[in-house]
Amino acid sequence: MSPLPPPIGHETLLAHLTGAMAEDRLHHALLFEGPAGVGKHTVATYLAMMANCEAPDGRPCGVCPTCVRIQAGNHPDVITLAPDPEKATKVIPVDAVRELIRATGYHRYGGRRRFVIIDPAEALAAAASNALLKTLEEPPADTHFVLIATRARALLPTIRSRCQIVRFSPIPVDRLAAWLSARSLPDARALAVASHGAPGIALGLAAGTQTERTLIRDRMLDALGGDLARIYDLTEALTKGERADWSARVESALELLEELLRDAVVTASASDVPLLHTDKAAVSRAWANALWPGGIERLRRAILETRGDLAVNVSAKTTLDALFTRTATELGSARSAGVLPR
Repeated sequence: MSPLPPPIGHETLLAHLTGAMAEDRLHHALLFEGPAGVGKHTVATYLAMMANCEAPDGRPCGVCPTCVRIQAGNHPDVITLAPDPEKATKVIPVDAVRELIRATGYHRYGGRRRFVIIDPAEALAAAASNALLKTLEEPPADTHFVLIATRARALLPTIRSRCQIVRFSPIPVDRLAAWLSARSLPDARALAVASHGAPGIALGLAAGTQTERTLIRDRMLDALGGDLARIYDLTEALTKGERADWSARVESALELLEELLRDAVVTASASDVPLLHTDKAAVSRAWANALWPGGIERLRRAILETRGDLAVNVSAKTTLDALFTRTATELGSARSAGVLPR
């Protein structure tokens, strides 16, 4: 029986974690931080399988009853805490955390180690985070908490201070493209580039789940080509609800703006690197003419400042209002290149 291969691109990181586990020094509270779709949850699941697999090979087999149940998400000693998909608000409430704490107080069901995966950790309501603090500090024996986040700074400092932060990086494009090709996916390299090295994003794009991002992009271009009222309507839609509701939408908008700026650089420099947004070549040309080179750098800094403001809980709408208004000003007459037919 061949062991299950580790998730792509994270072999070294996993070797450190599993080595620590073998020596019984794996931290009881791990904070996995990195881009969306890069494999954080996959690594957490693999680590839980490694700890509990019934095969003696040192790596999870992927086929024993324990591995199968962990992969299916129904092993009683591997608990995932996430927002309720049936509710409109994407927040993990304090009651869910209290129930989790109660459940971890029971004896394990047979697993050698219990794993609790909180994904996304940014969805923890403030009261829920505070309820979790003591358990993170003094967890039950042989229980590990894995908090998954795209931005650790969005969590309470008291949560971060109790965790060992493990940072995940994007997968190199060539390696991800080869991995996608091995799965017989067409346009593997384009998928690897468009996903920014995130396997989960690449698979989602291949499955046709790019629709929401495309809608955000097109609405953003439309707003930038209109008046201030249209920009304010966009930012209100992006930031609607609690932080856990809007954080993914806002991050998608920021990433898309970065991608459009990147395509403008490719166009301005006459590079043969493919555009990420091939259907918006006219936008890339217009933006390149308006922004290259100084405007590109100013907007990149503005996006970085926006992320910093969002991380310290500055009003999300006010912050995005400022960013998109500045973008429209920098673009000048080029704003109309992205306006959609109305």
